[in-house]
Amino acid sequence: MAKSIKAKKPAQEEVSVITYDFIVDTFKAKVAKAKAPADARVAAQVKLYGTVEGVLYILIANGIAVVEPFDYKGADIEIDADSDVFASVLAGNKSISTAIADGDIKMQGNAGKAIVLGDAVFFNN
Repeated sequence: MAKSIKAKKPAQEEVSVITYDFIVDTFKAKVAKAKAPADARVAAQVKLYGTVEGVLYILIANGIAVVEPFDYKGADIEIDADSDVFASVLAGNKSISTAIADGDIKMQGNAGKAIVLGDAVFFNN
C-alpha cells in the first residue's frame, strides 16, 4: 500500500505597499481618536520623503483634529518624515519618540505646540 503525501502549501508572504493615500487615511483614522485641548490651535505640515513622497497637514482646533492631503503655508510646526517610518509610527509599530531620536522624523517650529500635537495624537491614544 502506497503512502499518500500531502504537499505543504508554500508560506505566503504578506506584501504591503505603502501609498500616499494609505498614509493620509491611516493618519486621519489616528487623529479621529485624538484628545486635543479645546483651547489649543496647532497647525503642522508633514513632508514625506523616501518610498512615498508628498505633503499633508494636521490641524488641531476647538478640540478637534483633522488631517488633509494639502500644503499648509505658515504652519506652526514643519515635520520632515521618512514615509516608511511615519507609516510605522501611525500603525503603532514604532514610537514617535524613537523615530525622532533616530533622525527619521524631524520637527522644527513652535516647541510648545509640538508638545500639544504629540500629546493629542501620539501619546494619549
